[in-house]
Amino acid sequence: MLQFGKYNTLLVSRRSENGFYLTQPGAVAVEGAAMEEVLLPKKFAVPGMKEGKEITVFVYKDSEDRPVATTQTPLTIVGQVAYLTVKQQTSVGAFLDWGLDKDLFLPFKEQDEPVVVGEKYLVYTYFDFASKRIVATSNVNKFIKNREVDLKPNQEVDLMICYDNEVGTRVIINQKHWGILFKNEVFVKLEKGQHVKGFVKKIREDGKIDVALQKQGLDAAKDIKENLLQKLKENGGAIKLNDDSPPELVHQMLGISKKNFKKAVGMLYKEAKIEITDNYIKLK
Repeated sequence: MLQFGKYNTLLVSRRSENGFYLTQPGAVAVEGAAMEEVLLPKKFAVPGMKEGKEITVFVYKDSEDRPVATTQTPLTIVGQVAYLTVKQQTSVGAFLDWGLDKDLFLPFKEQDEPVVVGEKYLVYTYFDFASKRIVATSNVNKFIKNREVDLKPNQEVDLMICYDNEVGTRVIINQKHWGILFKNEVFVKLEKGQHVKGFVKKIREDGKIDVALQKQGLDAAKDIKENLLQKLKENGGAIKLNDDSPPELVHQMLGISKKNFKKAVGMLYKEAKIEITDNYIKLK
């Protein structure tokens, strides 16, 4: 069965004047029933296409609700969140630019606030089985929840940057859960909709999840210690940083938090590999 709103790896079954018809590998024609096929319009064909070859395409529905395939890259797929721009507002809802020929429908009932043409909004894309359409909703909390969390401390995760609040930046973890990046641990500029690598810090009893941009604990300090040694060697054996250096300067020079910097410096000092002066840390 075709997966609407997602990538499908399909087989070229035949060619027509309009493009190429694709079907699922291993599909068998049943007597009296047409084989499920989807058209890849001629303008989206790639060099070397011919019958029997497999191709990965995105499958959705055209303006007449017919299945269609494309080699264009959408800005989001079914089951994901993204910030998308409103292209048009109509009597039935809004239409969003998601990088394809046909815009993504955002019904009025799925708008948690009135939208404005030209503005970007956080939306979740899903397949509506009632209307058999791919649609968006700005009521993302219907799908992004902190239930059945299968995460562990220090696990590497994908973070999508959402918005700032009084304690930090709200993020969506692995397209599934809400998390928070605390403002006193972030020293780089982050943009809405940006995806960055992060790590789970803590899963709280109330379901809230703290995340960070660096690994935490002893393992992180060990990695940072080795990186700090390498930086010292690259800088002639000394770096103009110490315990009193501001966190912003530490991050600017080393790309790490002040907390992790101090842990790494402490480990190197105990190992008698560095000296600490009023202005520098130096290799012995």
